[in-house]
Amino acid sequence: MGRKRYLVIIKYPEKIYYVKRQEQRMMKKIGMLVVFVLLLAVATTVQAEIKAGSFSVTPFIGTYIFEGNEYDFRNTYAAGLRAGYNFTKNIGVEGVLSYVPTEIKNMTGNDEVELFGYGIEGLYHFMPESRFVPFLAVGIGEIHYNAPAGDSGNMNKFYIDYGAGLKIFVTDSIALRADVRHVLPTNDNYNDFLGTVGITFAFGGEKKVAEPKLEEPPPPVVILDSDKDGVPDNLDKCPGTPAGVVVDKDGCPVDSDKDGVADYLDKCPGTPAGVVVDKDGWCGCR
Repeated sequence: MGRKRYLVIIKYPEKIYYVKRQEQRMMKKIGMLVVFVLLLAVATTVQAEIKAGSFSVTPFIGTYIFEGNEYDFRNTYAAGLRAGYNFTKNIGVEGVLSYVPTEIKNMTGNDEVELFGYGIEGLYHFMPESRFVPFLAVGIGEIHYNAPAGDSGNMNKFYIDYGAGLKIFVTDSIALRADVRHVLPTNDNYNDFLGTVGITFAFGGEKKVAEPKLEEPPPPVVILDSDKDGVPDNLDKCPGTPAGVVVDKDGCPVDSDKDGVADYLDKCPGTPAGVVVDKDGWCGCR
């Protein structure tokens, strides 16, 4: 038979449980936490990414829902811790520890039962270089059912799970996180649901190297040679040389006989050294 959901007082070894009210309070707290997480995500802007070689730790809290009349367990809250390592930006692995306190109704009364889960999951991140990083997860593990002292209900069950989640980075190393999992205990036909929210703290891994800013090369310097004598203007000591005139390295017309008259004007080339000539280079050779 399914478990009744109206408010009822259950007596169990000197304790009083207000079952329905306790569930409502827990769901309200989880709902408030989800709203806070969403508001914080909307209010922040940051550039972050999943880093290859990084580690992470994620404390979480959420709700655990049992299918139908699975041992008549009461739906309750779940809490735990995830510790992970990212082999690449896309592929990671996490170890998971979880704690689920609940109650089971049997012939002798209502007993408390604690579920301790431990397992490992593989994660695949989509858009690992963005602020919002959705991911898929699949894993295996074991659940230990811890019944009250003297009860023969203690047992261990192997399980597999799969699901999805979302990481929202609020800083380079802190992300808000939400997960959903479909939990399938083996040797049973039950299908449980786990939904959690948490905060991921990441550290280590490859640092994002800023791409060097490429500066535009300065415009090429245009060197003028106004008189076209092969010597640029900034080095030409004799600007305005007529076209076709042979010049030296300083841009001045060549004076082969050193008589002070450039060859192209010298009408008496080959004047002996020391001979005085006129402006045309004449020295009596006419």
